[in-house]
Amino acid sequence: MTITVNMKPEKNFTGISHSGYAVSLQAPDLFDFPRQGIASKDLILMGLGSCCTVSAIHILHKSKVDITECRTQVTTIPEESDLIDLSAIHLHFDLTGHQLTESTIDRALKLGTEKYCVVSNILCRAGIDITHTFALHCASSDQPNTVESSSTTLETQGLHHVALTSTNFEASREFYAEIMKMQVEWEPDTDNVYLTNGNDNLAIHRGNPKDSKLDHIGFILNSEEEVDQWYSYLCTKGVQIAKEPKTHRDGARSFYVYDPDGVSVQLIYHPPLSKQVLNS
Repeated sequence: MTITVNMKPEKNFTGISHSGYAVSLQAPDLFDFPRQGIASKDLILMGLGSCCTVSAIHILHKSKVDITECRTQVTTIPEESDLIDLSAIHLHFDLTGHQLTESTIDRALKLGTEKYCVVSNILCRAGIDITHTFALHCASSDQPNTVESSSTTLETQGLHHVALTSTNFEASREFYAEIMKMQVEWEPDTDNVYLTNGNDNLAIHRGNPKDSKLDHIGFILNSEEEVDQWYSYLCTKGVQIAKEPKTHRDGARSFYVYDPDGVSVQLIYHPPLSKQVLNS
């Protein structure tokens, strides 16, 4: 592939792509001739933004996702960088379409920015960190349907769920169910039991913990929709995702993240418990 950069000192400065398209380029003042055009560093950022956008939209198109518009904002870190001291570049995608699913969009953007964009791969090899976030918008409304635009309204119902890994499952079940008088809500198999006590929920899993007997802690949410909203919100905050949202056999829906110390945290809509906490 070959491109051409053509300068006529007192006329114009033009870049011509291998396919024949031309773009006006900006240059330091020479011969006191004003040149209006695109700066070289802007071309690099535009190349990154366009490459990542095209790659992600191609994946979404193959997945039959109806995208009507994608606006990509590319920001250098530090923001006033002249590329010499550049440490990272952040891309924010605003996608508009019909019935957009957060998990599908997230997967496409990860592949588009991290795997299939040639420009991104080149910059990463140069030691520049490429990050991204996204927000989704309904095609029929200007209001985004992601948490990013309304994160201040999000709240959980509290820390009402704890899960333990037990090396002596039967004894633990007896202790909490018989001695502590908790009610067995669900026992899907011989290795797992879920107990309740008022607004609290305890899960016991058979296992062999190495470092901690704590399996995870859980925050109760009001609805299935809030599970997906929290997932989108935490993705935009760069929180490490352990497991993506999933609807379980008992009707609950949840996902898992890691806190900074590596503790597993579950955000869960659990119909019986969520209703109890909401009505308490």
